[in-house]
Amino acid sequence: MQTQNYRVVLDTNEVVGAGTGWLDHGVPAPDRNTHRRVLIRVAESHTGLYSGKVVGEYLEKLVDLGHPRDRALKLMTYIMGAFSQVTITTQSAPVQPSDPDDEIFLLCAIDGNADYLVSEDHALTNLKTSYTKPVIGRSAELAPVLGA
Repeated sequence: MQTQNYRVVLDTNEVVGAGTGWLDHGVPAPDRNTHRRVLIRVAESHTGLYSGKVVGEYLEKLVDLGHPRDRALKLMTYIMGAFSQVTITTQSAPVQPSDPDDEIFLLCAIDGNADYLVSEDHALTNLKTSYTKPVIGRSAELAPVLGA
């Protein structure tokens, strides 16, 4: 049983991968969606971190992918209620991702003193060896560490 509380930033692909249908219909049991298990576990047992730009990216992508407005807003309310807001003060990441849009997740992790940054994005996961904190990894590899 996990007793450690970690500070965690989730990339947009993790939030989008979790979907929104479960907010209206409940979490399936067993839940085979690793992204959703990680999101819920972080919300319930860890310290999830977000910034204004990060949550803006979450919402923008959910809208662009056609998630119903009410569910997208419900997910943002869930995240903002369960996670802690980080004020970004660092101007640039020590080692920058190949996609400049992904830098905000690194900055949120750095300024939020995150233990983990969960992403499926190659622009971030390719930086694994460049960072010891936060540890950067995919949901499937970090789910066991987070207890999801």
